[in-house]
Amino acid sequence: MAPDIEKLSNLATEAAELVKKGSEVKSGGKENGGSEIISLHIDSSVMENSRGAEAPVEVPKAEESEQPSKGKKKESENKKSTYKGSKTHTIHLIDGEKGGVGKSFVSKAFIEYIQEKSLNFSIVDADSSNKDIGKIYTGCTEAYFSDNEKLHQEADKIFEMALKKSVLVNLPAQVYEKVTSWIDNNSLISLGQENGVRFIKWFICTGNHDSVQFFLKSLKHFENDLTHVLVKNQGLCDDWKYVEELSEYQDAKNKYGFTVMEFPKLAHWEKNMVDRLQIDFTSASTHKELGVVSKQKVKNFLKEAYKAFDETGLVQ
Repeated sequence: MAPDIEKLSNLATEAAELVKKGSEVKSGGKENGGSEIISLHIDSSVMENSRGAEAPVEVPKAEESEQPSKGKKKESENKKSTYKGSKTHTIHLIDGEKGGVGKSFVSKAFIEYIQEKSLNFSIVDADSSNKDIGKIYTGCTEAYFSDNEKLHQEADKIFEMALKKSVLVNLPAQVYEKVTSWIDNNSLISLGQENGVRFIKWFICTGNHDSVQFFLKSLKHFENDLTHVLVKNQGLCDDWKYVEELSEYQDAKNKYGFTVMEFPKLAHWEKNMVDRLQIDFTSASTHKELGVVSKQKVKNFLKEAYKAFDETGLVQ
């Protein structure tokens, strides 16, 4: 490309010199009024190459200018990734703080949901006072939270298990302070980010003022470092207008954008039969001591519960 441009430049210089000396050149140009016609022949390929010379120069510059922006975009996207590694496991904490809010009830439905979906989970029953989860579902691991430093290993194994697969933990009542201290004192949020382990707290709410306040307390403490799900237990409250109109609730919803799940109600008689027989819901749907209609009620309950878990998009 450079030799062509140089050749064109030389030809232009020669043409200028010929025009300047035209009066001194004698030729058979009388047919044109005594003026000499000077013909300058330039190779057309030289002209074409000279016109297209700029295009190849600009294209590499455009590509070079785009490359850094792509690199910066990729770098910014990497910074948004909170958890390291390609696979993340979750510690699902089934909480409610108070007794009798339905923690074990929701845990049972949760366990059967992950079984239905064939998800690879570890199940931990940390409610040493009842142990109703371990009585019904095989393969459960017992653990508990203690103020005694010598017994902290009992809770630590939950995190160790989560390094291999997701874990569902059925918590006992009045354990908020112990669980919070366990997470904070061991920097488990940041440790989880380094090892691909996240926390989700499923807070079973009854709709009572105290229940809502316990939820807001946990939410304000952990903020967005720990995902919160407000589980509306429809079996204990069917009117949530009071909760939804609370200014504290609305402010927290706008600030943290927590997930709300409506957990379905199982009819009173069928619920009592499941508890008395100490069986899971799936078994109850075919049990001989339940009538045809009662079995259908259990099936409908499970269908609604599975749908509710699905809609959260948090169980993987």
